Amino acid sequence: RIGRVSLPGATYFVTMCAARRQPVFASPDHARIATEALANLADANEVSWLAGTVMPDHLHVLFQLGDRLPLARVMAKLKGAITRRINHDLGSHLWQENAFEHRLRPDESAEAYAFYIFMNPYRAALCGNEATWPWWVCTDPARFQFLTLRRANRSPQPEWLDEAERISNQIVRR
Repeated sequence: RIGRVSLPGATYFVTMCAARRQPVFASPDHARIATEALANLADANEVSWLAGTVMPDHLHVLFQLGDRLPLARVMAKLKGAITRRINHDLGSHLWQENAFEHRLRPDESAEAYAFYIFMNPYRAALCGNEATWPWWVCTDPARFQFLTLRRANRSPQPEWLDEAERISNQIVRR
């Protein structure tokens, strides 16, 4: 993408959508493949994953870029790893051509972005507030304060939906 800035060590929030917003990841097998692909890139020390969630038609990820690969290459590797393992009926394209990415500025909170990612399936009413979304990935739950405040079953507090809406409005405006 023209104007994309790739800074080693910077934290990025990225959204990657399936082509034509098809619900490819509504399949538990496909969602599992996507979460495994996130873990594999982290295991290869390509990035430091902070948080991610797999939605039926898109992924949200928050990560710190490593020193080896530029942002575009990390996104291409993630998309490629998922595409290779999914036998899909979408023709030759699983993904939309571009993705949304935002480099967090020093005054932006990774906590807020992780909270937004965590709450995304609840805001979309994909699961009840008392349930646990199975496709949430966080490599270091101690990093985020809100995760220590979840209910015993690891689901969000009921009042978090209002806060998630407020944070969503802030993130979307950036």
